[in-house]
Amino acid sequence: MIATLLHHPRKLWLRRALFQVHLWLGVLLSLYVIVIGLSGATLVFQDEIRKASMRHVSFDKDHVAPVSAVIATAQQFFPAWRLTFISPPQPQNPRWTLYFEDTRKKDHTIFADAATGAPYQSQRKLFIDYVLDLHVNLLMGETGFILNCSAGIGLLVLAITGAVLWWPGIKLWTRGLFVSLRRGWKRINYDAHNAIGIWTLLIVSWWGVTAVYFLFPLKIAAVVNVVSPLIGMKQPQAPEPSAGTSIAKMEDILIHQQEVSPGYLTGIGLPEKPGGNVTLYIDRRSPGDFSLRDIDTFDGHTGKLLTVWHYGENKSLGDWFLWLMYPLHFGTLWGLPVKILWCLLGLCLPVLSITGLLMYWNRYLRTRWRALL
Repeated sequence: MIATLLHHPRKLWLRRALFQVHLWLGVLLSLYVIVIGLSGATLVFQDEIRKASMRHVSFDKDHVAPVSAVIATAQQFFPAWRLTFISPPQPQNPRWTLYFEDTRKKDHTIFADAATGAPYQSQRKLFIDYVLDLHVNLLMGETGFILNCSAGIGLLVLAITGAVLWWPGIKLWTRGLFVSLRRGWKRINYDAHNAIGIWTLLIVSWWGVTAVYFLFPLKIAAVVNVVSPLIGMKQPQAPEPSAGTSIAKMEDILIHQQEVSPGYLTGIGLPEKPGGNVTLYIDRRSPGDFSLRDIDTFDGHTGKLLTVWHYGENKSLGDWFLWLMYPLHFGTLWGLPVKILWCLLGLCLPVLSITGLLMYWNRYLRTRWRALL
């Protein structure tokens, strides 16, 4: 069997079985792969697109509404909804972004003026906001997120089976790395599918792995911790807030945060009930750079600091493996050249899907179509 695998892999029964898995899974996920590839390639430049789309929105870092005033205004405008998270204005997104949960547990995103905290009368989403919702939730909320991650696992299976199917044998293995333009279009299409598939194998496999992680983050972290103990990426467990009826002022919490974790405040996680724990997200390098981020948890009653998580201070292989989930998925941390590369890699997904469908048409559907005519 080893000799057959090395020299004549097409004769193996297992390869033929994996071919059927790859074929039908590829057909089933073809539209998904095209959509997720195009939207992902676009999102690599989401900061630039959002900033360009909001040139008409003024932003002055010295004239930003206090957080407590924004919370009070939000609750006044939407009294039946629960405010769950706040993203403060930043140069690339000069507005308050407010996340709500309604009585039916449905999520809503509301934008507010940076200087006043008042929600915009027109809640028209930007194009890039729709693209982000499409890429993350398939425009279907939490259900779409679960479907998306499940389909992402299918992408991992496609990558693994594709790698097995790509192997042509020792004598011919270099042929699968390139595309010869001297042949007919069917062969060019076949070579393109093979070559692009093998050159993008690692990153496509990683995207599939991240889909598993996004769906089961705690379970994956527990498995990784067994293999390589987590140190820097081990999230500290915050204790329950103290008993009492007093509510800490948000401004006092923010002052304490700047003493403990100086940096750029990029998110505020609010508790379900008044007095619950408040979580602050502080980027230590620049806004939006989550490579080094402090995640501070405060007691909502007393304003006391409960835990500090220095996210990104990696000290083990397990730390690096989990930390790389987001940077290698999005490709936005290492400058313009990497962004361009990741955009092109994202565009490879629809190319793989289209070339695969053309192969299916050439080999099977065309003959059956002609028989029907």
